[in-house]
Amino acid sequence: MRKTALVLSLSLLSLPALAAQGVVIRSSELRAKPFMDAAVITTLAEQTEVTLLTSDGGWNEVRTKEGKSGWMRLLNLKVKSGAESSVSSLKGLGELGNVARTGTTGSSATTGAKGISKEDLASATPNEAELKKLDGYRASAKDAQHYATQNKLKAREVTIPAADVSTR
Repeated sequence: MRKTALVLSLSLLSLPALAAQGVVIRSSELRAKPFMDAAVITTLAEQTEVTLLTSDGGWNEVRTKEGKSGWMRLLNLKVKSGAESSVSSLKGLGELGNVARTGTTGSSATTGAKGISKEDLASATPNEAELKKLDGYRASAKDAQHYATQNKLKAREVTIPAADVSTR
């Protein structure tokens, strides 16, 4: 029993070593929650070292050496070389940080939506209220003609492929 308790205690002490060490690659706000409108705790300067705790979509929870914890955007962080974590949610974070900075990981580059799961995409539905709001920004033909005249724009013939013609 004592031996089991000792092994368990030593295992718990080693848990912080499993967390990946990272560095801030551009000055970034540390937020209270993983949302752009969450309260800002502080701003971390470029090259600030942090411990990567967990991830949630396009966000990572981090802790600074001073003990401040909060959330940062995934692409504002880079895993330090040789400090890769065994935590599966942080695997590959170093390469993602390099994509943000250089546009390539050195082996291949892909384009896509980061931080959005397949389930999020599969269950996505249009927000009709926002679409109506966008329609409110549309210029009338009269306003467009006035703008064109004021800025000495000339009419040009543009062929629109059938698949792109709006049905609205």
